[in-house]
Parts: sequence; C-alpha cells; structure tokens
Amino acid sequence: MKKLVLMMVSLFLISSAYAQDKEALKAQKEAEKEAKATFKKAKSIYETSIPNKEYGREVTDFEKLAGALPLIESAIQNEFTNKDLDTWKVASDIQYEYYQKENNELKADPDNEQLKKQFLETNMKLINYSQKYDEYLAKDPKTKPEEKSTIHQQLQIKAANSALPLLQAAQNASNSDNQEELKKGVKYAETFLSIMEESSLMKDLEKNTLTKNFTREQIDDWLTYAKVFRAQSYFNIEGTPESTIVSVYEALIPTKYKGVAFNSLSNYYRESDKTKQNKYLLAGIEGLKDDPEQKDLRANFAFVYMQNLFNGGEYGAENKEALKKAIQLIKDEFSEEDNAVNAYLMEGQIAFDEKKYAEAKNIYLAAREKFPEEERCLIMAARSAWMIAQTSGSKKPDLEEAIKLFKELEKACPSEPEYWGESLYILYNNTQQTALANQYKKYYKAK
Repeated sequence: MKKLVLMMVSLFLISSAYAQDKEALKAQKEAEKEAKATFKKAKSIYETSIPNKEYGREVTDFEKLAGALPLIESAIQNEFTNKDLDTWKVASDIQYEYYQKENNELKADPDNEQLKKQFLETNMKLINYSQKYDEYLAKDPKTKPEEKSTIHQQLQIKAANSALPLLQAAQNASNSDNQEELKKGVKYAETFLSIMEESSLMKDLEKNTLTKNFTREQIDDWLTYAKVFRAQSYFNIEGTPESTIVSVYEALIPTKYKGVAFNSLSNYYRESDKTKQNKYLLAGIEGLKDDPEQKDLRANFAFVYMQNLFNGGEYGAENKEALKKAIQLIKDEFSEEDNAVNAYLMEGQIAFDEKKYAEAKNIYLAAREKFPEEERCLIMAARSAWMIAQTSGSKKPDLEEAIKLFKELEKACPSEPEYWGESLYILYNNTQQTALANQYKKYYKAK
C-alpha cells in the first residue's frame, strides 16, 4: 500500500509540473505576442507620420510621431523584440527624425540651453540605436552584401554627425567650474570616443565613403580633442581616482597634446609625490626634445626637475648623478634662460659639498662672468676661495685670492657687510695687515 501511495504522489507532482510549464509557456507566448504588437504599433505610427508624397504628407507629423516614442522604447528593452533587426531600424529612423527637427530648431535658436540639452540626449540615442542596427544588420542573412554596405555607410554618416555636437558639448563642459557639468563633459567625451573608436559602426573608417565627408586627419583631430576634454574634466572633478587621472592623460602622450599630458601629470603629483612628479617631468624632457614649439615647456620641466632633485640643497647620494645630468642639460640647452644661473649655482654647491673648493670657485666665477648681475655667484666664489685658503694651510697666495674676491663683493654689495665684513677682518689679520683689518673690526663677531 505504501508503494502505491508513493507512486500516486509522484504522478501528481509530474502532472502538476507539466501544468505549470504549460501555463508558463502560454504566458511567455502572450508576452511575446504583446511585445511584437507594441513594436508593430510603433512602426505603424512612424510610417504614417513621416513625409509620404503618395499620401500627401510633405513634413513629419511630430505630434503623431510622439506616440511612437514610448512604444519603441518598450520594444528595444523587451527581450522578445530587442534582438530583431527591424526593431533597431525603426528606433534609429524615429530618432533621426527628431535629430533633424532639433538640429534645425537649434540653428534658429542657438542660445536655447534647454534645446541644447535635449539635442544632446537625442544624439546619444541616435548613436546607440544606429550602433545596434548596424550590429544586427551585419548578422542578417536576408540582406544582400551590397545593401548592407550602403546602409552601413549611411549609419556611419548619421553617427558621425550626431557625435560632433557631443564633442562641442564636451569642450564646453570641460571648461566649467560646476562639478555636475564636468561629469557631463566626461560622459559626452567618452560617448564620442566610444562611437568613433570602439563601435563596430566605425571600425572600417579607412575602407568606406565616410572619409569623403570627413577626412582621416579630421577624425584623428576629433579623437584627440575628445581625449583632451575628457582629461580636463576628470582632472577637475573632485575625488577622481589617481588611476583614472593617469590613464586619461597618458592617453594623450601619443598625440600632439603630449606636452599637456606631461604638464598635467607632473602638476598632479607636485604636492603629493615628488618621485612620480619627477617621472613625468623626465618623460616630458625626453618626449618633447624634437618639438621646437614646446621648447619653453621643456625648459620649465628641466628646471623643475633639477630643483626637485636639488631639494633646497638636501639632495641625497642616490640622486646626485641624476642631478648632475639635469644641471648639464640646462647648461647645454637652456643656458640663455634667466633661471640658468641656478644650474651653475647648484653645480658649484655640489663641488663645494664634496670639498672640491677650487672646482667650486671656478664654477662660480664662470657663472659670474655669464650672469654678472647675480650676486650669489660672487658670494659663493669668495666663500670657496676662503675654504681653499683654510684647507691649504693659509698659504699667502690663497689668502690674497680670497681677499681679492671679498673686496669685489664689498664693492658689489656695499650695504650688505654681512657678506664681506667679518671675512675681510679675519683675512687681513691672517696676512698681518693690521691697519686694514682694523677697518673691518666692527664687523667681527667674537666666538
């Protein structure tokens, strides 16, 4: 009896599951039927709204066409219709009608901000729908190859024309101080790059007629501008991750805006990470060396890099050689710059710190000859001569050389005796020139 009961229960469960499957299948068919009916209605409204000479319609009836918008939106989101070629064709055709309408309205009223905003949304939809249409068209076995090619090229023109206003909007937004506008700038720029670089719609630009309307050079410029506007927006959006900043600016390095990339990245790390800042300064120095138009920017990179390595005189043994190379670069290529004197002063300081006082003195004197108005050159030359005399056992010629330089310093800076007064008192005493020493005794600070 137990086995019979179990068998009856099993049969009941099987029949119950079958009934449930049958109901689910019925519901699915009803849902599919409804989805297709929704699309069919959207298509019918579209076809009876657009110009048709046969029926006497010369212009699009947008009041009627508006009824198709929620229907086609439903169709492109519904699993039963969003993989059909015809769905995306009608969606892109409807959106193109609105694109043309809003484009004409904007030409008539170019300062209408609300219309601009709507037009950008329309453009992004048109781009998206055109991409989808092109994607399913490529896989459609019923459409002849030559017809596919023609439609593909038409879609490319539509997408490219729709993308250009996004580029302008990305530029405008990237110059804003408003955080929300900057985020829109990123959105517009990335949408533009997505359609022009990544979509199947634009993958064969070189092989089709699009380049008769837009040259390859123009397209490359647009892509570069989009990357610039994207980077500029991200740079000014609060809380943008470091990895994103690095990524969007490094994307500019292969372009004509590589100077902007190196400059922005080095500035980004200026306060937070000198090692990373130096990495991009050095990359900029190397990357811009064959670009005469970027000479000033490259010079700036070289000076900042050198200053970072010198670090106010607190340079370490690990970067001394890099510092020497940076100094030599400035002496070789930027010696006519006003700030070039700093390279000589740093070079002299390195020699001075290494106790190579004669070498240091010669460097400072060479700098003084080149930059006669720079007092620091003479100050450090005199101090180097002082150290030569001290470390050579106060030989008279060395002492006299030091006196000569400190006297020149006195003449150059008469109102600043802290540079020469005490030193001359000591030097004259050391050379038994008591009368002369007494003239400077008032500057002597007894230890």
